Amino acid sequence: MKNLILLLFLCSFSWCQAQPGNNIFDDSFLHEIRFENADTANWIATKDYQMLDVIIDGNTVDSVGFKRKGNISQYPSTNKYGIKVKSNKYVRGKYYDGIKEFTLHMNYQDPTMMREKLTYDICDELGLFSLRTAFAKVYINNVYWGLYTIVEGKDEMYKHIFGDRSSNAIESLDFGSMCYIGNNVADYDYSHPSSIFPRYILSNGDSATTWPSFINMLDKANNTSNSEYLDTLANYFNVQDFFKYQAVNTYLMNFDSYIGFLGNQIYVHDTINKIWQVTPWDFNASFGLWETGSHSPNNYPIIPNRISTGCIGSKIDSVPQLKSYYLDAMCELNDLICDTTAMHTKITTWKNQIQQAVYDDYRKVASNLDFDNGLEYGYYNVHGLPNVPGLKTFLSERYTLIKQGLANENYTCTVGIEEDENATLNINLYPNPFKSDLTIELNLIEQLEVDVFITNLVGKRVSQTKNYSLNTGNNKLNWNASNLSNGVYLLNVKTANSVHVKKLIVNR
Repeated sequence: MKNLILLLFLCSFSWCQAQPGNNIFDDSFLHEIRFENADTANWIATKDYQMLDVIIDGNTVDSVGFKRKGNISQYPSTNKYGIKVKSNKYVRGKYYDGIKEFTLHMNYQDPTMMREKLTYDICDELGLFSLRTAFAKVYINNVYWGLYTIVEGKDEMYKHIFGDRSSNAIESLDFGSMCYIGNNVADYDYSHPSSIFPRYILSNGDSATTWPSFINMLDKANNTSNSEYLDTLANYFNVQDFFKYQAVNTYLMNFDSYIGFLGNQIYVHDTINKIWQVTPWDFNASFGLWETGSHSPNNYPIIPNRISTGCIGSKIDSVPQLKSYYLDAMCELNDLICDTTAMHTKITTWKNQIQQAVYDDYRKVASNLDFDNGLEYGYYNVHGLPNVPGLKTFLSERYTLIKQGLANENYTCTVGIEEDENATLNINLYPNPFKSDLTIELNLIEQLEVDVFITNLVGKRVSQTKNYSLNTGNNKLNWNASNLSNGVYLLNVKTANSVHVKKLIVNR
């Protein structure tokens, strides 16, 4: 009865929806999360769960599980720790906003507090299975504990994407390099009693079925002949997403990943398509935060040795389609998603939302000046890290290097843009970025029938198609896109012979 009452209570606030988590991961505003009656001394000393009440955006949920989380980030000098929250830890079946758990990340070392969120958003725009995120001010026992990033629990993502919260999943640890080293589970499983140098842990699901399936996938991914590689891997592993994800790690110089530690990634078994799928994970160090003494955004290559010599990654040189997957992703990142105009707009959006909360966060590792500088141009020394690039410097220098790298590879970018050489119209958009109302100016050299629609960056239509019969000369069309969330989109103008695509940026 108590759970039913809670469910009805939540529904009274319009939280019963088709997509669980739509409210808590709504990033259009800064959330407020308050934990009450926490034993902070015990929380800091151990990683055990406590049962306490939490108030999320003014709504109280009692008897949730609360504990400290983190690896390196669990040892800061400021007592600002990562947090894991489970609404069903003590009351079976209890949900909040349709989900059972989420984590609160402290953005350890990151002076901008937004590297992780920006990267998850980029992965989502690239079409990868990405966790949802939002920012929150966190209070413990009415004391402000600082700005955190709310990050979706992995099994919650498995639920809303695959329909199975219990999907089998493996987390690769440092040096979990995706190499095949035989059928002995002990050679892979961190928890196996006879393991010597384990590289993976069971992250979710059933151990009895997960390990044999995962090891079999590694065998196929490493040992299938080049001529049969794509056809065979299609039954075991989404190798296209694997290379797209490594392109993200390389572009953003996320060294806490395959390109740095040959691991730190999540692999989940897609229960719909019956294949293994890489899941983006752990981005506090993206945008070149680590290894700044050795690498810079203007010198880290488009295809680093960690890719070209790594297990599975080394196939990039022997199976041409794999290189196309990788370089197409680089094209999309460079020309669309990480375009400096689009990214500067996002940086400004998040700065406006979180700046005061960051300034008030006295537990953070970096200073207020570090926050402001880290969003702009230049290189800075932050918390013992030398030569950390400001986000705008990183994006500008990375764009130039990747563009040159694509040229060196003799690779022509065509992703997302398809135009006829005999194009009969020119397109001008304004304002761009825009909030809701957009003017589309089409200058035609002949009368045309055109279809106009908007897609996201992975080609999914996010608007209805509008049909126009246009005259020669200048035509102005007014478009309202108030239903679109902030981000980058593509305006498509389709004629009988061509499709013209222009980038749109929504920024409210």
